[in-house]
Amino acid sequence: MSATNKALLNITKQKLNEDDKKTLLPANVPDIESRYKAPFFFAIGVVSSLCLIGWASVNHSFESVQENIDVASTPSNEINSLEGSDASLALFASSPTTKNTIQEVSSIYIEPSQGVIDVVKAQEKAVHKKQELTSSPPEQIVNVDTGVPALKSASVIPNTVRENASEEFYVQEVELLPSELAKKSREAASKSLDRSDFKSAIKEFYTVLKYQPNDEESRKKLAALLYGKRNAKEAASVLQQGIKLDHDSVSLRLALASLLQKEEQSEAALSVLEYVPVEASIDYLATRGGLAQKLKFIDLAEESYQTLVVKAPENGRWWLGLAIAYERKAQTQEAYKTYKIALMTPGLSRSSQAFVRDRIKLLATMEGNE
Repeated sequence: MSATNKALLNITKQKLNEDDKKTLLPANVPDIESRYKAPFFFAIGVVSSLCLIGWASVNHSFESVQENIDVASTPSNEINSLEGSDASLALFASSPTTKNTIQEVSSIYIEPSQGVIDVVKAQEKAVHKKQELTSSPPEQIVNVDTGVPALKSASVIPNTVRENASEEFYVQEVELLPSELAKKSREAASKSLDRSDFKSAIKEFYTVLKYQPNDEESRKKLAALLYGKRNAKEAASVLQQGIKLDHDSVSLRLALASLLQKEEQSEAALSVLEYVPVEASIDYLATRGGLAQKLKFIDLAEESYQTLVVKAPENGRWWLGLAIAYERKAQTQEAYKTYKIALMTPGLSRSSQAFVRDRIKLLATMEGNE
């Protein structure tokens, strides 16, 4: 009985073992989340702490730089008060893209007097306002290490080239000379004439005479424009003003005489030419002699033609004019000789030559000469 039971137990155990083998058991998977959860939160805490520390450092550096900038422009007279003592100086070069570096200059320190500290503090507000108006920030500062709280003073290093260049930039008004202003107006008048803008040209010529009243060419052009506008009185006035400035002006006297002749004022024209300048031209003397002959001012005519035959003896017209003057003064022999010279000298037209021959025959008859 016991043997049978043992055999049955063995069979039952074998079946149980086979059932256990066929039954799926859950896999023993380790808890990854719980394994890495603590290190993950630890890393986050470390990074957050580093960020806070970095932000605090940057904020502290920014405030330090701002304080240094406010004091960097302290007037140089305060620096001179500290130069007499052997102080320890640390030079800082501030730049937006570089890190501040410190160069130790000396290891000897001295405590500044309380008066210097008071002066520096009193100037900080004024320096701060001045710094806001300055476009270029200071590039060097000086830090004086003493036993008392830190005293910041202005830099003893000279300003950079860029600062000096910006301080030297200025706008200077240059006053043009009268000759330059006259030249500018003269060019403007010429351009106005090219555009047939006579009104603007007259205005510009007046400006030229304002700066250069002795400009005879501009004065004559202005008179011509005024006369073209049928303002003969103003044109004559412009020429007369020029003659007052230069009493020996030949060109202005001729221009005024020509204008008066066109206005049928021959006597006024002759009065303008009555004065003979030292450098009187042939045209001046010829116009003077012709007007005098026309108005029967024999002495003026004789004087003019005598001067002309000396200056230009090869022109028969001047000899003819002198002969007529002699004849009108009843100087028959002188007139007869002068008519002959005029006939033999070129420059006479056919009608003038015929006139001379007739006068020679008449004078010969009067004197009994053939």
